[in-house]
Amino acid sequence: MNSFLLDVNALLALLDPMHIHHEAAHQWYARRSPMRLLTCSHVENGVIRVASQSQYPNCLGTSKRVREVLQCYIRQVHAECCSQVVSLLADDVLSRPDLLTPSRISDLYLLALAVANGTRLATFDKRIPAVAVTGGVEALEVIAVPALPHQ
Repeated sequence: MNSFLLDVNALLALLDPMHIHHEAAHQWYARRSPMRLLTCSHVENGVIRVASQSQYPNCLGTSKRVREVLQCYIRQVHAECCSQVVSLLADDVLSRPDLLTPSRISDLYLLALAVANGTRLATFDKRIPAVAVTGGVEALEVIAVPALPHQ
């Protein structure tokens, strides 16, 4: 069975029908099903933070409301919490610490968390330097997005 940890944007795309990648996320989900989904507080908190901001294009409501929507979704898909924890300070987690930059801390943390939990990180982000994490290349799944037509 396929097993995945979704990053914040991938989970938002599944939850938000107005998300630019909503359709791509659901097509990916359908192709990979049945699947085991994992979650973590980092992603859950990120979804609540982003989706409840008034600046978010399709604000899903208050933090309380987004929390409820997320709880319902997690129950619906039977998502499990990651059982293993990781630290980017551990010597065996990063194979290329030189690739750890401020803009990639969350991405590399989630990729390392996926590796530690024997799953794959599902994301739309093609720029994650997977070689930075020990086992990261095999644990990264970039969700395909159809090209936009030229205008």
